[in-house]
Amino acid sequence: MMDRRILAGGVSLLALASAVTVRAQGVNGLPPEAAALPAAPGEIVVTAQKRSEKLQDVPLSIVALTTEALAERNVRNFNDYAKFLPSLSYTSYGPGQAEVYFRGLSNGNRLSTGSLPTVGVYLDEQPVTTIGSTIDVHIYDIARVEALSGPQGTLFGASSEAGTLRIITNKPDTKAFSGSVDLTANTVAHGKSGGIAESYLNIPLSSRAALRVVGFYQYDGGYIDNVRAPGGVTYPTSGVVRDNKALVGRDQNSIEAYGGRAALKVDLDDNWTATASVMGQRQTSNGNFAFKPSVGDLKTTRFFPEAQKDEWYQASLAIEGKLGSFDLTYAGAYFERKAAYTSDYSDYAYLYDSYYASTPDYFGNNFKNNAGNLINPAQIVSQDERFTKQSHELRIASPSSDRLRIVAGLFYQRQTNNWRNLYTVPGLADAQSVTGLPGVNYANIQFRTDRDYAAFAEAAFDIVPSLTLTGGLRAYKYDNNVIGFFGFNGTRSAVGEALCFPGTIGSYGTQRPCDNIDAKATGSGVRHKLNLSWKAAPGKLLYATWSTGFRPGGINRRPTAPAYAVEQLTNYEIGWKTSWLGGKVLFNGALFLEKLNQAQFAVTSDQNGITDIVNAGRARSKGVEADLTVRPAQGLSFQVSGTYADAVITTDLCKYTNAAFDCTIPSASGNPNALRAPAGTRFAGSPRFKLSGLMRYEFTLGRFDYFLQAAAFHQSSVSSSLDVDEARLIGLQPGYSTVDLSAGISRDTWSASLTVENLGDKRAQQSRTATCAISICGRGSVVVYPLRPRFVSFRVGRRF
Repeated sequence: MMDRRILAGGVSLLALASAVTVRAQGVNGLPPEAAALPAAPGEIVVTAQKRSEKLQDVPLSIVALTTEALAERNVRNFNDYAKFLPSLSYTSYGPGQAEVYFRGLSNGNRLSTGSLPTVGVYLDEQPVTTIGSTIDVHIYDIARVEALSGPQGTLFGASSEAGTLRIITNKPDTKAFSGSVDLTANTVAHGKSGGIAESYLNIPLSSRAALRVVGFYQYDGGYIDNVRAPGGVTYPTSGVVRDNKALVGRDQNSIEAYGGRAALKVDLDDNWTATASVMGQRQTSNGNFAFKPSVGDLKTTRFFPEAQKDEWYQASLAIEGKLGSFDLTYAGAYFERKAAYTSDYSDYAYLYDSYYASTPDYFGNNFKNNAGNLINPAQIVSQDERFTKQSHELRIASPSSDRLRIVAGLFYQRQTNNWRNLYTVPGLADAQSVTGLPGVNYANIQFRTDRDYAAFAEAAFDIVPSLTLTGGLRAYKYDNNVIGFFGFNGTRSAVGEALCFPGTIGSYGTQRPCDNIDAKATGSGVRHKLNLSWKAAPGKLLYATWSTGFRPGGINRRPTAPAYAVEQLTNYEIGWKTSWLGGKVLFNGALFLEKLNQAQFAVTSDQNGITDIVNAGRARSKGVEADLTVRPAQGLSFQVSGTYADAVITTDLCKYTNAAFDCTIPSASGNPNALRAPAGTRFAGSPRFKLSGLMRYEFTLGRFDYFLQAAAFHQSSVSSSLDVDEARLIGLQPGYSTVDLSAGISRDTWSASLTVENLGDKRAQQSRTATCAISICGRGSVVVYPLRPRFVSFRVGRRF
């Protein structure tokens, strides 16, 4: 571990040593494919349509944060850039555990056998989307973060149903040596101090080869206190008293992260280039990132130690060249992520034991030791995941100057998730434990494989120079399977070992007791896009789009539950990209209507309360998104962006689903049905309204350059659950407004800046949930994952 820290930080030391031998150079802000397209000062070049284009010429709702914009906004992680992307919303349960949504369609789940996400997350050319948790890439020496709203189902495919988030790194540059070093000290209100060391070097090796290396180390102080439960906790059935005195402490949720990137670019000849890169990151954290309002502000009571570890790496190869006048690109990559979480599940045990105190055989009497005595039923949850993904794409593009322009290609990916989730009760009798796993009360141990195949093509034809028709198709096929185990010991419940398949019992040693899941889902289809764009005048682009996206179907872990089908999204959009007063004013936006069909929802089955994924109806989102940039004078700029998205279900959601969406029809087992959410209910996890604004003023006094900057953010309230009764009990996630301020000074190659984020120390909520079933556990189980309290940082940097 220490060797890797030294390696990550070594780039900074190397850069410092090299600084004395080279002359100052500007920061390389664009990757080679974008830099090849001439752009005026202030113009942004993007590759959202798999070719380099100026942002204002792309008939697509897209927000792009460039290298310069990311640095100006002090962006270092997911939360930092997400607040500047108006159509993007998220729920977060800690670092690296965010679920991402676009335009309010927050229909996700965190089941290992559950639906794939609705948003595709790309790291350069590779999708790195994982279920329930978006990787938190450290943002440094990044060319762009692009947010593509709406279905991107032709060029980006599965898991880009509602939108695509792209993180694009800066590539090696053969033209000049460059680099930078940045050191940051910071402190968080109600918590501890931290810091960051970052550096990159771009090293030309010859006129045809260059190497780019990046390294960073980061420590963030915690701000959540674990306080003592007064008098301890007494479990009703066993009478055991539990005290958390030994774990009491302040500011326990600290984070340590380090990582790096190395990329080698080689011009094989005048027409062909190969770029190989490897990047990786390791992040560890302690404690819990939620507090309990019932205990106090930024305070919680936890009875088991908690920790998280998240590490990943990616190796990729891109080969670009010419076949006549056509551009040919191959992009292949391998991604691996390992995550381990340890969580306290004591609330569940205590509150269930209390709720069923009058009928202890349902809960409390099930927890005994080998001597037959009742024990403390408190549980600790351990979760280990190993996620892998390999992807390959081969595409060809005709010249961008042609009247008819075509991008076409083939895509393949294979992803696996080896998932091990154990609920352990210390001292639990062997006879009550899952076979082969002493102390484990309940286990989820599954291996999932998802394969995706696609062929895609998109063609743009200039009917006349100012009017362009674009059409795209993507034919896809998916092949998914899950094998593994879930449930209890065979003597405890009908869920678990009682469902073991013959011939699998005892086959896996201590890996799992048997298989009771072995299912496969396949499907195929075609998605389309049709776009008409009109350049009404110089700097005035209007467009209309009809596009579709999809989310693959899959299987459920319960053997008798049917597979769920493909979810389909249809998008109708009218947008504009306009420039006024010689480029001093930019006003872009879009009106949209999205309709979701065969929507995939997580519901509780009528057999032992297991959660299934079902196609349970329809939904829609309608609204508007817009951004305005004004540069009234040299050095002064204003930017405002916002989204209004009204995302609701349009059919009733029942406790037990049926084809008629009729909540009076009993379940298949005859259990009485109930209405979970009537048509018109808002999706959980996303605000209706999100707004951000930024003012920046740059000026020179004497030999120094200065800047002053203010940024403001607002989002409306968020529902905590789609289930209306559950949402009422958990409570609404309130809307909030925050302000960031920063100021800086620079001279030649040196710079320094001071930033204050969340100036008013608002206790904004990123997520609001309950530690167990709210109808049983009550409002005392509600927890809040807050936005980081007021955060002050001071950065010193040098570029060369």
